[in-house]
Amino acid sequence: MGGVIRLIVLALLVVGCQPVDSNRNTLHVGLAQTPITVDSRFATDAASVRIQDFLHRGLVKLDESFNVEGDLAESWVHPTPLLWKFRLRQGETFSDGSEVKARDVAATLQAVIDPALASPRMAEYSAIERIEVEDDYNLTIYLSRADASLLTRLNLGILPATIASGPHNARHTIGCGAYRLTAWGESGITLQRRGEGGSVTAIRFSCVKDPVTRVLKLTRGELDFVQNDLPPHLLPYIGEQRQLTMLTRPSTTFSYIGINLQDGLLGDVRVRRALALALDRDKLKNALFSGLPDLANSVLSREHWASASLPPIPFDPVRAEQLLDEAGFPRNQDGVRFSLNYRTSTDPTRLRLATAIAAMWQKVGINVSIESLEWGGFYARIKRGDFQLFSLSWVGITDPDIYRSILHSQMWPPKGANRGRYRNDDVDRWLDQAAVVEAQKERKALYAKVQKQMLEDMVYIPLWYEPVIAVSGPRVHGFKPMPDGNLRALMDIKFIQENR
Repeated sequence: MGGVIRLIVLALLVVGCQPVDSNRNTLHVGLAQTPITVDSRFATDAASVRIQDFLHRGLVKLDESFNVEGDLAESWVHPTPLLWKFRLRQGETFSDGSEVKARDVAATLQAVIDPALASPRMAEYSAIERIEVEDDYNLTIYLSRADASLLTRLNLGILPATIASGPHNARHTIGCGAYRLTAWGESGITLQRRGEGGSVTAIRFSCVKDPVTRVLKLTRGELDFVQNDLPPHLLPYIGEQRQLTMLTRPSTTFSYIGINLQDGLLGDVRVRRALALALDRDKLKNALFSGLPDLANSVLSREHWASASLPPIPFDPVRAEQLLDEAGFPRNQDGVRFSLNYRTSTDPTRLRLATAIAAMWQKVGINVSIESLEWGGFYARIKRGDFQLFSLSWVGITDPDIYRSILHSQMWPPKGANRGRYRNDDVDRWLDQAAVVEAQKERKALYAKVQKQMLEDMVYIPLWYEPVIAVSGPRVHGFKPMPDGNLRALMDIKFIQENR
């Protein structure tokens, strides 16, 4: 770490520390990855999801405790398990000036459930049978089956009907959010506030892949804000910079190792358990992440109402070796049992994590080849299930129906996010029941069964819940980090103008 800090100090001495921004009302936000799309129908990667909150609005939105409240919808009723009626607020407009009407909502939802569009979010809305527009401000959603989580997911960004009926356009959109897209270049995206309100008239999201460079830009004032894209080994240095403010809080972001359960080696649950037991997660989080993460046993954080009490995964390399022997994979003359391919992105933090994990597995006789890919290519392969092992994080988890998307046998790609192609008839049945039962107590009991079976089958290797780490420059005042990592509070921050 000392070497990295010395490099930062030398770089600062060379380039100086004067901010280069000429527009004092533009907020500069640093991202490790450029968003893949601004189309709400296709946004699933973390960077794209964060951008949605600025450009788009849904029928509903979620508060800090993940409770539903109205957004475009003024009110709604749910008279039967298969019927939802919504009334829209009047006077809400898109960035082109046209008013948001019920036909726009209907067109957006119909597009997402249309197999021809191939939206990656189609499975989330598969219970919708049809949408009827009653008039400009009223619509009815008919379901083919009860779906207890549908209301939570109706925060999907609404598009004008003319765009919603068209194909995916990653770099162009018209939304009804507080900001509109004005520029998309190689280095980032610029959003302009619509109308009056707030001191932040524009936001520039810049892609800065190298973490040391992100620190330099924060320190020099070229960036005003970075969240969760700073490796913890640089945090002590950041804490010493008087012009920077660092805030942390526990989050719902779940980090894990994904496994291809259809693979000839990894299809054996004993091998998967051995991989988990061979990982010293405490050592990993302390060495690589300054001890900040909370160890996880399942996707939902312990504070979530549907979270189950699960036994911790111990670090037990001796038992891991026994399981590998029992599975029929003894060490050969070179001490190697077999080899696995581990895919990750080119992000330095992810690479360090993959290298440390590979070293731990090497100690129990498993050779690991690490394949790092640029984000777009890496994520595309993961989405279609082209991997043996990979590491990623689930961000923005708000509803326990996430388990349906990642575990149900009907959610294999491209329909859903069961990328490891897990299949368990009991889990399918519990998930189907939990999707229609509206009583929270009954849902909690069903999801507890799902979580226990998921851990027993080691469908994923849980790592930890990543902390929210937000770092602001001297101009930014009033940002409050949120547990799901959303950046909506940036819309309401205040600029502190510096004396020149």
